[in-house]
Amino acid sequence: MRKLLHHANALVFGVLLVSGFLLHLSILRGPLSAYRLLLIRTHYLAGELFGLLLLVYVLYLLARIGQWRKRTVYRLLVPSALLGLAGLFGSGWILLQKAVWGPTVTTFSFEIHRWLAYIAVPAVVFHIWLAGAQPSVESGSNSRRRLLGWIAKGAVTGWIGSLAWRFWREKQPQDIKATANCDIFYPAPEPAPKSLPPTGGGRQGKFGEYSVVNFLPCLHHDTWRFTMDGLVERPVTFRWEDFVRLPRTVQVSDFHCVEGWSVTDITYEGLKIPDLLNICGIRPEAKYVKFYSADGQYADALSLEQALHMPDAMIVLLMDGQPIPRVLGGPARLIVPQMYAYKAVKWVNRIELIDKPYLGYWEFHGFETDAWVGIY
Repeated sequence: MRKLLHHANALVFGVLLVSGFLLHLSILRGPLSAYRLLLIRTHYLAGELFGLLLLVYVLYLLARIGQWRKRTVYRLLVPSALLGLAGLFGSGWILLQKAVWGPTVTTFSFEIHRWLAYIAVPAVVFHIWLAGAQPSVESGSNSRRRLLGWIAKGAVTGWIGSLAWRFWREKQPQDIKATANCDIFYPAPEPAPKSLPPTGGGRQGKFGEYSVVNFLPCLHHDTWRFTMDGLVERPVTFRWEDFVRLPRTVQVSDFHCVEGWSVTDITYEGLKIPDLLNICGIRPEAKYVKFYSADGQYADALSLEQALHMPDAMIVLLMDGQPIPRVLGGPARLIVPQMYAYKAVKWVNRIELIDKPYLGYWEFHGFETDAWVGIY
């Protein structure tokens, strides 16, 4: 019974570690985006199964507490391991209940879950090595233990290498194109009095810097254009110097990622979607509003009813009184605070009114079209 439970826990925990690690790879936001939702669901199901198996295993160990407490190593490691696993399961369970716990608890749980996973890998490897280092009278068993030892060494080497590579990549600029004339926009948008100091007191949290392309678009005020066309009465194209002078609104909103992290109390300054649509006029046959990114790959859409009646959806130019940095989608990006951030198109430079539904980048790969906060 003990061996069966041990192997079952090890198998499911292995699925969790592998799927969790793969979810951090940028390739699952680009060429392999179609598999991301499947991998997320696999991770969720494995986590629920692991919680059940962990509970059964804990009850089994408690029933035999006298046996493992006789050994000093087990007396030290078993409680620590169970505590860490309980933390992983608990934080993961909270991430599955985002709408119940709210952004602060969920974001904190996201960080706990991530760092416990980083700790879990060397801990599991040490466990494998410890088991492999124990002598056995069976020659076949010794061969298996030596194999486990080599696997453990390879795993810890690969894990350390992958972490080092990831942290190194995070410190590197994403832009692989020329940068000499990028991210230069004059005149700069002048913050309204409510933006400085920020009405919301300044944002709380840290943005994840994600993109489905491996570069940041090279944008400049001389060549930047913002177009509104499609099923409109008056197609319009703004140069930067005209767009930056349009009347803007200040609001305080939160930003929620479907993965579990949030940034709260952000003071945004920008143009409300209904105000923009009033400039170009809406033809009767228009049913949807499509937003394009300057990266040439990403686009998403809202229904016309959503675009007109969500009071906080806007194209923003300033965040806490400062221009939006290019890595976060500047000089202009869409925000839809009531929906998850995959609707918030970065580097937005075009709005098109259309008469048929449009599946955005992530909706095409299985995510919900109406990305209301709380559905995941």
